[in-house]
Amino acid sequence: MKNKSKIFDLSAISIIACDCLQGVVLIFVDLFLVANILKNNLYGQDIYYNIIMIGVFYIIYYATLGVSYLFTGYYLKNHNKSVFVSIGAIGLTLVVVMIYLLGDNLIKFLPLVAFLYGFSFSFYSSGYHNLTAETISSKHQVRFFAVKRIFYQATYIVFPVTFGFIIDKVNFSIMALIMAILCVALVVFSFLIRPKKVFKLSFNIKKFYKYLKNNKQSTEPLKFVYLNNFFRGASYDCFTTLITILVWINFQSNTSLGIMQSIFTFCSLATMFIYLRYYRKKRAKTFILPIIILVSLAVFGIICTAGSSMIAIVIFYAVYTILNVVLMSISDSRKASVVRVLSLHSHTLESTALMEFSLASGRVLSSVLLVLAGLFDGLLEGSSNFFLLITLGIVCVFYVFYGLSIYWIERSLIRQDDQFHKMHLNETFEKVED
Repeated sequence: MKNKSKIFDLSAISIIACDCLQGVVLIFVDLFLVANILKNNLYGQDIYYNIIMIGVFYIIYYATLGVSYLFTGYYLKNHNKSVFVSIGAIGLTLVVVMIYLLGDNLIKFLPLVAFLYGFSFSFYSSGYHNLTAETISSKHQVRFFAVKRIFYQATYIVFPVTFGFIIDKVNFSIMALIMAILCVALVVFSFLIRPKKVFKLSFNIKKFYKYLKNNKQSTEPLKFVYLNNFFRGASYDCFTTLITILVWINFQSNTSLGIMQSIFTFCSLATMFIYLRYYRKKRAKTFILPIIILVSLAVFGIICTAGSSMIAIVIFYAVYTILNVVLMSISDSRKASVVRVLSLHSHTLESTALMEFSLASGRVLSSVLLVLAGLFDGLLEGSSNFFLLITLGIVCVFYVFYGLSIYWIERSLIRQDDQFHKMHLNETFEKVED
């Protein structure tokens, strides 16, 4: 009992609470704000115009997020990381309040909201990414990451169905007001985090780039990590947006959207259990290949039914939500392995900034495809989702390369020989760290 109290002190509990609450913000934006934009016809615009605006929103958001990472590192190296988390939390609260105050006029100010959202989230996540190591000792991180993941998954089980029901039975404005109150809780918890130690970190992108250039062979795994992040950004987030659009077009219900997200997230806990129980580094292909094949088949089913089959959409939603959590976990643990194997602890800020920039680049690319889909489908006569389905197919190709790039990271790490094998003596740590 005494040992547990040392792990889950007020700072540790606050970190978990912040992680869950920022997850609630993502649920609110990626599911229900997108759905609210889709049904907006206050100014006579059709759904294709709304799809274009959703794409524009994400282009501005992701571009702001990625570029901001290249600058926040200069200040992170000399300041308390928890301060950045608090600034970001305050910014996110202001964004949600703005969404509430704008109401039906939100779509007119969507680019401004996207910019402020990206700027606030860049402060929050850049501080948060580098905070855990300074607050939780390395010997306690196994249990801490496991508990944090359980609570985060629980967030995606409870809140989607709750939010969807409130929006359908009351209205979106009340849901935005409730969301603003939850963001205030995020601000409070962010102020309760007290790092126990501060690592001396550098931040010099040019110098780090030269280091990568002069050590091409030894830093090969890191280059594959950047490639992996690009394909992850080009597929994962856009899949979520496309799912929301397809579900809304066919179901016209926030409750249905929330129920499916909650049920399938609950089912994903079973796949996480299988992953934790049976995964070993030599079995990566055993998990990766079936996942990308099944997700691709589910996408093929939607395309074959022209995006009008509710059954095909539900199957895709289920397969993707239930299985993708394993692919994400493998990807995150491989990235952590690269940092440890290459001894890049002092360059955490530079490597994180480049990872986030590559992630944002992929996200911007897929968001541009979404804008083009809305534009070209709007030019076609009648109600057509032809280009939206083409975008879904292209994003699926990115997803395949996302899965394969995890395997490429694995192979490049293996080529590090003795150092790699020494760092993987304790598989338990990698299986729960994501």
